[in-house]
Amino acid sequence: MPSQIAIGAGAGFVGGIVSAIALSILGIRGHEGQIARALSLVSHTIHSESLIAGALVVIAGATALGILFGVLYTAAGLRRESAAFWATIYGMAWWIVAWFAVMPPPLRFAPWASAEDPTLFQLAVAGLLASLAFGAALGIAFSLFGVPEDSRRPAHVPAARGAAPPNGALRPRRR
Repeated sequence: MPSQIAIGAGAGFVGGIVSAIALSILGIRGHEGQIARALSLVSHTIHSESLIAGALVVIAGATALGILFGVLYTAAGLRRESAAFWATIYGMAWWIVAWFAVMPPPLRFAPWASAEDPTLFQLAVAGLLASLAFGAALGIAFSLFGVPEDSRRPAHVPAARGAAPPNGALRPRRR
């Protein structure tokens, strides 16, 4: 399990960098026409205006979420082949949790309010794209570096007495 936690931390770190890049690229047009980077809105959670502070918040949060995914990945016994799917679902789930629980109260219900307010719609789409980028990076890392299904089985499984090897080497031959 420690290897999955380490993979989760590394994958979350990379996913955080990818998310921070996505949020720094995406601009949100305000009501008065000004454009703000989505990443600068993240930095407001720690009372800062710096893009670097916002990136550090995103990377730290993504690393923690990557570790949690590593624990869940191991506990659920997921296979490497399904890691990309589950990591993408995991990223989308955290986007939903962020909108309904983590966001400050004025932005908390933005998915429903976004139908009326184009600024909130842009913010919701930017968050969704960042969460999907995080999930994709997490899934790629676990697909590439996760423990294969075969290595989770015990190394030595005792054979039943009198059982023939599966290759048929001890079976009588026909003449």
